[in-house]
Amino acid sequence: MQTFYTVAVLLVGVILTNIIKPFISKIPEAFILIAVGVALSFTSFFKSFELRPEFFLLMIIVPIMFIDGQKQSFSKIRQRFGTIFFLSVILALASTLVVGLLTNVFEAGWTLPLAIALAAIVTPTDAVAVKSLTGETDMPAGVGEALELESLFNDATGLVVLDLALSVLSKGKFSVVYGLEHFAFVAFGGVLVGIVAGFLIVYLRVSLNVHTKNPETTVIPISLLTPFLVYLLAEKFGVSGILAVVATGIVHNWEASRLRLTSTRVQLTSTTIWTTISNVLNSVVFLILGISLPTVWKEMQVIGTTGMFPILGVSIMIYLAMLAIRFFWSVRQSPNTDDNFLGAHDPAQHRFLASVFAISGVHGTVTLAMAFSLPNRIAGHAFPFREELIIIATLVILISMIVSAIVLPMILPPKVTTYSLEDIDHIRNKMVDYATLQVRDTIDDHDVREALTEQLQSQKGSFVNQVGNIEEYQKLLYETKDFILTYIHGPSIADKYSADVVNIYEKIINRYDIPSFDQRGHFVKRMHFLTHKYNEKVHNQYRHAMWHIKNGQITPHQRKVARKAWIAKQPTDVLKKRQDVRDALLELNTEVINASDQYIDDVLRDRLMHKHSDNEHINLVRQTVNKYFTQIRHDYNKETIYVDGDYYIQAFQQEYNFVQRGVNNGHVSSAMAAVLYDEINQAQTLQLQRVQQVLAITA
Repeated sequence: MQTFYTVAVLLVGVILTNIIKPFISKIPEAFILIAVGVALSFTSFFKSFELRPEFFLLMIIVPIMFIDGQKQSFSKIRQRFGTIFFLSVILALASTLVVGLLTNVFEAGWTLPLAIALAAIVTPTDAVAVKSLTGETDMPAGVGEALELESLFNDATGLVVLDLALSVLSKGKFSVVYGLEHFAFVAFGGVLVGIVAGFLIVYLRVSLNVHTKNPETTVIPISLLTPFLVYLLAEKFGVSGILAVVATGIVHNWEASRLRLTSTRVQLTSTTIWTTISNVLNSVVFLILGISLPTVWKEMQVIGTTGMFPILGVSIMIYLAMLAIRFFWSVRQSPNTDDNFLGAHDPAQHRFLASVFAISGVHGTVTLAMAFSLPNRIAGHAFPFREELIIIATLVILISMIVSAIVLPMILPPKVTTYSLEDIDHIRNKMVDYATLQVRDTIDDHDVREALTEQLQSQKGSFVNQVGNIEEYQKLLYETKDFILTYIHGPSIADKYSADVVNIYEKIINRYDIPSFDQRGHFVKRMHFLTHKYNEKVHNQYRHAMWHIKNGQITPHQRKVARKAWIAKQPTDVLKKRQDVRDALLELNTEVINASDQYIDDVLRDRLMHKHSDNEHINLVRQTVNKYFTQIRHDYNKETIYVDGDYYIQAFQQEYNFVQRGVNNGHVSSAMAAVLYDEINQAQTLQLQRVQQVLAITA
């Protein structure tokens, strides 16, 4: 139960961060998550929190690495294998060796294996942290790709070297030959297990996808279990579980590229699920870092201020050493090689990109997890300097994040988008209104027409029912009412209905009061109008209730009996006349509904022709008028309206056409079109799924 509460509180932390971020958008999301994590550490759930490395690696890092592996194509890995090997293995090992030797010099009381263990802990980099810190800057494409490829495998390199260093500390001896053999076995063994297991699972998934009736209920759960099964299997064989998971992820990317448009529903659902999991877990990583900071702070207090100065100096030295290694490693890279990630630039540009790559070497929670994974006892004795190693690792993480958050926005240009949120809202609103009008013209049934319109208008967002311009809303309401009154006195109505029917209907329409207010005092007058209407409604309901009590018509049965008795007393010709008038009123109401629909559609069509996109008031007028028409036919028991799926397909096709014409005319950029196409795809998938559910229920 405690685990459930812990996970629930972490999810609450992710939600809180997403709520807070818009108000402090200048602060990188990673720091907001860390701050929220620190706040959560004071709750009862995390008061004595201590990071459990096994749980952290299995439940958080493993799925993240599996997702990262799925993002990398097999062909890219093959083409850039040299870059990956040098960044993730050679550079990581070189950094570990140099940092270990320097630390051993500065900390004379430490043994070399202990210094190497610390160097292995602080070596892994975190590309996700870099993206979180530099979200508003334009990271060079080659550097960004190099950071992703580096972080894909260097976690495993650090874990293998740490395991080797702990083995030396435990046994008290070291063999170069044994170390190389152990590293090769763990690393290449992990990749081999991941590839073999990946292909077997892919074969199973493809077979089930072909031979099962509902493949998503079988294939997707297998996909969710895959990284955990592969990791545990690799660890069982004594090889790197992290490398195995990454290799399996790459194999799954290959599967998706081969399947292409087969099993589309399975792939779309799986992608959505894994994207959501990735976003949540990447946020949880920084939350856990924040939750762990108070524990590290307590250990710093135990050491004291005097003891902290050398530790701080070592932390800065380690960070600067890794920064220098990364810079010189990348600046010496030949621009003529095929896998050069800095590009064939002039020397000044080459050094600039090398410095960006060096500063972007941010360290994340994997480093903290490795630090907390250090055993309390080793070789029968207390693990030497364990608290100091944890503190140094934490300080290196924070230093790397702070430096990157400050320096990178200063040296990199801001991210430039070809459109703003206002631009895409403008196009989206016009797109939805255009598609709505096109499909409304093909539907005769008013109720179906309005149900479809309401669904399509919801694409505009959560504020679709709010009036952007209250005066425009008010004006259109008056004009619509005037149109209705003019329409019922027109020649087409006079030829079909008696003057009595028209007069009765006019009285009904005139009961519809529209509040009167101006721009300066509209809110106060609106509230006054609503209060007046509410008091009037309460008064009428009171009078209605008292009449029923007085005449003994309280229960439905009593009312039914009284109505039958009243009908029995009425002359036949009077009842027939009342029924004829009632039928005529309902028929006239139907004609007025269709005419007013056409009138409001013409208003919207005219605004679209004049390039207006702020048409929310028109949709609200439509809803307001329809609500009153429904009240007129109050004796009509309205059922749930079913909208044929073909209408949705037509509507979404009209939206595609609108966007495509905008691209062809140069009014819509390619980047904006991609966003809108994605939104249309998602809306279409969701709506058609709902239609299928309705059909399944009614079948």
